Formats: sequence, C-alpha cells, structure tokens
Amino acid sequence: MGSTASCRGLFITGCFLALLLPLLVLGKSCHKLKFPVPSVIQSGSVVGQVNLKSCMYPNYILGETNNPDFIVKKEDSHYVIYSTKKITMPNHALSFGIILKDKVFLTEKIIHVKLVSEAKAGKTRHVRELLKRTKRRWRPIPFSVHENYRGKYPLWVEKIQSDTQLEYNIIYSISGSGVDQHPIGLFTINEKTGDIYINGPVDREEYPFFQLIAYAKTPDGYAPESPLDLPVVVEDDNDNAPIFTEETFCAEILENSRADTVVGRVNATDRDKPGSAHTKLRYYLIGQIPPSPIMFNLHAETGIVTTASNRLDRETQDHYTLLIEVRDMDGKIGYLSSTGTMSVTVLDANDFAPTFVKQSYQVEVNENESGMVILKIPVLDNDLPNTPNWRAMFSFTQGNELGHFNITSDPKTNEGLITVIKPIDYEKNKQFLLQVAVANEVSLLTQSGTKSRGVSTIPVTVIVKDVDEGPECRPQIKEVSVNENQTAGVLIAENPTFDPETQSSAGIRYQILSDPLSLVSIDGNTGRITTTQVLDYESKAIPTHQYNFTFLATDQTGKSGTCTITIIIKDVNDNVPTLPRSEMTICQMGRTYADVVATDDDSSPNSRPYTFYLDTSSDSTITSRWRIVSQDGTSVRIEAIGETPIGSYEVPVKIVDKQGFGRTQNLLIRKCNCADSLNCSDRSSGNSVALGGLAILLMVLSALLFALFLCFLLACLCGSGAGISKAGFPDDGPQQNLLINNTEAPGADVMEGNFKVPVVMVNPDIAGVAPPGSHESGQHATQVEHVTHTKRSNVHNEFTEGRLTLPHIREGHHIIEGGRNTYGEWHSFVNTRLGDKLYMCGQDEEHQCGKDYVVPYNYEGKGSVAGSVGCCSEFRGEDDRMDFLNHLEPKFRTLAEVCAKK
Repeated sequence: MGSTASCRGLFITGCFLALLLPLLVLGKSCHKLKFPVPSVIQSGSVVGQVNLKSCMYPNYILGETNNPDFIVKKEDSHYVIYSTKKITMPNHALSFGIILKDKVFLTEKIIHVKLVSEAKAGKTRHVRELLKRTKRRWRPIPFSVHENYRGKYPLWVEKIQSDTQLEYNIIYSISGSGVDQHPIGLFTINEKTGDIYINGPVDREEYPFFQLIAYAKTPDGYAPESPLDLPVVVEDDNDNAPIFTEETFCAEILENSRADTVVGRVNATDRDKPGSAHTKLRYYLIGQIPPSPIMFNLHAETGIVTTASNRLDRETQDHYTLLIEVRDMDGKIGYLSSTGTMSVTVLDANDFAPTFVKQSYQVEVNENESGMVILKIPVLDNDLPNTPNWRAMFSFTQGNELGHFNITSDPKTNEGLITVIKPIDYEKNKQFLLQVAVANEVSLLTQSGTKSRGVSTIPVTVIVKDVDEGPECRPQIKEVSVNENQTAGVLIAENPTFDPETQSSAGIRYQILSDPLSLVSIDGNTGRITTTQVLDYESKAIPTHQYNFTFLATDQTGKSGTCTITIIIKDVNDNVPTLPRSEMTICQMGRTYADVVATDDDSSPNSRPYTFYLDTSSDSTITSRWRIVSQDGTSVRIEAIGETPIGSYEVPVKIVDKQGFGRTQNLLIRKCNCADSLNCSDRSSGNSVALGGLAILLMVLSALLFALFLCFLLACLCGSGAGISKAGFPDDGPQQNLLINNTEAPGADVMEGNFKVPVVMVNPDIAGVAPPGSHESGQHATQVEHVTHTKRSNVHNEFTEGRLTLPHIREGHHIIEGGRNTYGEWHSFVNTRLGDKLYMCGQDEEHQCGKDYVVPYNYEGKGSVAGSVGCCSEFRGEDDRMDFLNHLEPKFRTLAEVCAKK
C-alpha cells in the first residue's frame, strides 16, 4: 500500500518536472539574448535572429524596441533584428530590449538583447567556442564601398575566411555583378588570403548595389563550404546637383488677389540617395523681372510660390518672371544647386467700369424713317479687350417708352449703336430725351473686394424733322364687318384718308389699286367706298370670309399713299342642316340601326349642335316604329322598334340648328338580310345588278374556255388512238423507259401462266426501225401507250400464246404487213433497243450515274445466267397479263421473278 502511494507520488513529481523543464528553457531564452557583432554595424545590417514564437504565448504580440537604432521584423517563421543606422560599437557591450505586449491584460514583457563586439568576444572564449564563432566568418555582414573614391586602386574592401582552411588548402574565388557580369572586373579576390579588392571608381546612381558570391574550394575542386552571398552596398556621395522638373514653370494669378494667395509650385529632383542629406532640397527666390516692387514669396521647403501683397494690377504689369534656385544638403555647406524660372501671368479682373467719352449727345432724324443707325456712342474701358470684363452692354433707362429706338453693342469697337426701329410721326412727337446706360457683362470688382454693377449713364436728345408726306389712312389697315346676303351698295368707308400737314381730306383723289373679285367701288373725289355685289359667307372664292382690297390716295402736291381695307363677312343663318345621305340600310340580324350624320354650311352659332326629331305631322304612329338615340351634336342613331319586316321605309326626320332653324327631310331606310350582320346580301341597286351581270358573263366565258380546252385535249387523245390499228415497235425515247406503267405493284393475276401485255402503237406511219446506217432518227419517233382492259375491244394488236402481232412495220420506204411473229423476231428487235435504253436509264439529268435506275447485286447465285435487272423491270399495268415472260430468255426471266415477288 505504501509502495503504491510512493510510486504515485514519484509519478506526479516526474510529470511536474517534465512540464516545468520546457518552461525553464523557454523562460531563459525569452529573457536574455546575446549576439556578437562587428565593431562597425552598417545601416540596415542584420544583427541577429531570434525565435519569439514561444515567448509570445498565449496573448503576447510583438511591440517595438526601446532603442530606435534597432527594429525587429518577422520573416517566415523567425524574427530578425536590423540596425536602422550606422553604429560604431563602444568599448562596453550595447544593450536594448524587445517589448512584447499582452493584448488581453495590457501588460508588457521585455526581452533583453546584448550586443558584444566580435573582437572582445574572441578574447574570452575557449578554443572550442572560438572555432565555432570563427565559422561565422563565412557569414559576414554586407560591406560597402564609396562611390567616386579618388585614392589608389586596387583598394582593399573586405576579407573572407573559412574555418576549413585549417584542414584543407582553400582557394577563394568570387563571381556575380562586378566580377564576371557587367561591369566586369570591378572586384577581384586574392585566392589564397580571401582579400577582396575594388579596381576602380563606381557610380552609385548607376550601380547602387552589387551581389557577389564567394566560393571556398580545394585545388582539386572540393567545396567544403557552400557558396557565400556577399552583398556590396555603394555608399552615396553628393555628386549630383538637383534639377528642376520643368524648364519653365507657368502659373496664373488674378489681379488684386489677396496676399499669401498660392500662385503655383516649383519642383526639383536629385539623383543622389533618397532620404539622405544629399537629396534634402531647399528653394530660394533669387530674382524677379521686373525687379520691383517684390510681388511674390517662395516657401523654401515646399517650393510653393505665393503673392506678397494685394497690389497686382494687370493694367500696370500683366506678366512676371521669377528666378528660382534649388540647393541640396538642406542648403548647408557643400551643397550643389541649379536655377530655374517661373512665368507668372496676371489675369484680368473687372476693376474698370466703362465710361463715356462725352457728357451728352444730340442727333436729328426724319419722320417716317426707320431701320437706320442714327448715333454711335464710344466708351472707354481699360480691362482686357474682347473679354466679359471689357464688353459693354447698353440700355435705355428712360425716353423710349413708345419703342421707337433700339440700342446694341458693336462687338468690334465696343460702341453703342442707336437705331430707329419704328417710324416717328413728326405731328405727334417732335423730340425725344433718351437716357442711355452702359455696364460690363460681369460685375465690377472694387478695391475692397466687393462687387457692383458699375453702371454709367448719359443723356441723348433726338430731334424729329418734319417731312412732306402723302395722305395717310385712318388707320393704315382698316377692318370693316358686313353681314352676308345684303344687296349691293353697302357703305364700307367714307373719307378714309387725310393729309398729315393740313389734317384735312380736302383735295385728295382716290382710285382702286387692287380688287381681285371686283366687289367694291370708290368715288374718286370723296373716297366713298361701297359694295358692288352681294357678299356670301359660304362663297368658295372667299374661304377665309375676309376680303382685302387696296386703294391709292393722292394730295394736291402729288404726294400719294396707299391704304388697305379688310372686309370681314359675317355669317347669317341662311342654311339649314341637311343629310348628305338620304338612303340607309339596316339588318334583320346584327346591325339593326342606322347612323345619321347632318351638315350645315353656316358657322357657329348658326350651326351645330343639331337637334333631331321624328316628324309626326304626317304619320302620328311613326314614333311607335322608330326611335332616335342621340350621339353627339352632329349625328344620331335611328333604330327600329319591335320586329319590322324586311322592306323599305320612309322616316321623316326634322333637323334644326342651334338657332332652331331647320326642316323635315325624308330618310329612306331599307331593312334586309345581312350575311355578315353589317351589309345587305341581296342588294338590288343599279351598281349591284351591273356587277352581278358582269360576274355571270365572266363565269360563262370561263366555262366555255374550259370546255374548249377539254375538246382540244380529247381531240389530241382521239387522234392518237386513230393510229392504233397500224401498230409499230414502240419508241421509248420521249418516256425514257421501255414500258409505261401506272401501277406500283403487280395485280392479283401476276402469277397466271398466260399473262398478256397489249401494246398499241401511236402514229404507226412514223414508227418503226430507223433506216439502215443510222441507229435512231429524230423524225422516226415512237410512242408506247398503256391500254387497260376497258379499251381491249379497240386494240388490234394483241399477244396470243406468247406471240406478238405486228400489223404494220415501216422499214425504209416499204411497209411490212403485220402478222404473227415469233418470239425470236420480237427479241432481236427489242434486244438492241434495250441496250440503248439501259444506257440512258443509267444517267441522270447531269449525265452522271443514276442510282435510281441501275440496281447492283452483290451475289445472284451460282450458275445464274441472268444479268443485272435495271429500271425497266417495273413497267407493267395492274390488269396486264405477263405470262409471255415465261418464254423469255434468262435475263428477262429474272425480271419476271423480281416483279412477281412483291
């Protein structure tokens, strides 16, 4: 029992120690770190690597270092410490801390880092540790070279050494840019000692960095060390002066702008190392053209140019040139510099109001004249020409209430142009006092920065001169209203003109100048104007109901004037509403109503709306058979009440206009049957009868033509049948087949032993065998006609007992008398024809092989004496007997078998 308890205690203690040991190890590495470093740490060099992952458990995150000369960055799975500037190691060790922050409890933990110089660290190490540290010589930090070094070359820059040189004879070599890559030969190495030399000056702006690779090998090529990366940094020298980005900077500024208004900005670049003192630039304003007064300032660090005051005046100076210098090294000793220019254009502001050259103007104008410029008014404005600040806008502030004048601006001279646009009557206005105002298109900008209209005014006196004038009308165009239908002699006007000088009509003579319809006359002495005809409002000659005529009036001095009088013809209610259509139709079924529309030649108020009534004066029962349904002011719908029989009816309808003037008109309504429920199908009007007769005539003529065509067709058929008694061998050229067959399958008696195929020859006189020496003549054409059992009584040629009867055969110029011929004679004739026919059947329309005709067989059986069966095997009639095929040769027996096995 006790043994068991002791074992359990030992087990718990062991587990506790197993858990505590890693924590002790981790705790040690997470509190103090020590790194050997060279005596001079270059900027951006790697100080050391540390694994902080175990130190950041569970909630710690990486913070900063407590020394700004060092930073920690995460790379892959580890953290690397870098130097942020060039550091020379002091005599004692250099220490700093890495801060870890707890993101939950907001506490901090510091990992202490101690840097020890490699020289001092080597003195205190024992031999085993020394060998271990010496191996780090194969991992030197990046070294640098100075550009533009002016000393002696080659110059020693670095030394590499491998720990394995104690065991092997090591030969050192390097490669990379600056060795075997461009620029080739810049770096060399002593293969025995590992000393690296640079052989000439280098330009950092062209080669800011070199990546060398060092090798340590034995003479036999064995490499105890892996290749070493040797990055070489070229230290910058201030050998490049800053350059402006533009040859001349251009800027614009509005005149009278406030002080410290931004004008523009200059900018320069420096090829030296960015972020160094060699590229820290300052700008200086070293000159201004014109030199005084100084109008601009330049911010040294930003290069921004601003105004020095609010005294910029375009009218005094509209352009400035600034001379600017830029220096590097923050403008301190040893700087390099360059100069540039900025061109500043002063923009115009409307700071000058237009002013008149004179204090007042006076001008004369003849009466009754218009359309001419009577005065030009110049103005002065110092603003930029042809801009809104310079262009003048003129107006009348008083004196032009009657609208006789207009004033505009001349776009070229900026003058005000006064024009008479309405003739002036001296007897009414002898003088005008005008007030003319002028201002710019945009508001005036004052010295205080406020805006105003900047209006200037000037008085203009216009004197009207009297001119001897001819008679004038009262008024110039006079309108007279006259009711229509009045008798001739209606007075239109009397004494229509007067002399403006005497204000009298005495001594004025008159005559008509224009009277197209000769509707008026005028008394030459008194000017009394009367009508000569009755005026009709509805006259088509006067569609607008207005008539214009012109007359001439001449005074005693010979001055004349013309006048125009317009006669307005007024409508009188002299027309009643009428029905354009006096006959209407309705349907027994479907459209059982008629739409009635009325018209009236009069105009409002003597026309519509119309009122429709059924006139019961002659028939009091008319309202029991018909009714009127109103639709609008011009039409109604008349409907039949009850079942009105089919027929024609007269319906008296009274129509009156808006004034109650109208009369009764009889409307003929015809009721009929309508096939389409809209129109009568049995109309008997004159047009319908004529149209029906014409249709019947066309139908008769069509029937006659069709009968004539049938007769012609029968005649052709009968003519073909007339030559059946004189049979010849069938010519199958036109049909392109041996036999013509209208059936697609054999009849029921195909298998009968005695099957007859009658063949009838058409036109036997021209059918037969072609003359000797020719295969077939175009003039000797044969035609084969199929004959059914219904026509068997008319057939003179027949097959009996397998023989063909040939009544007549034309051969050359003599005729072979028909008789019963043997099968051999028939076959000798057909065999030749069949070969030609098979050739033609084997071609289509394009003379290619016709697959529809020639039927190939892959295997016909051993010992078959029959050839291939072609297209001609299907030509037989449904009722034809084909027992004669039993006596044919082997080729045609196969043809019969093909036809029978359907």
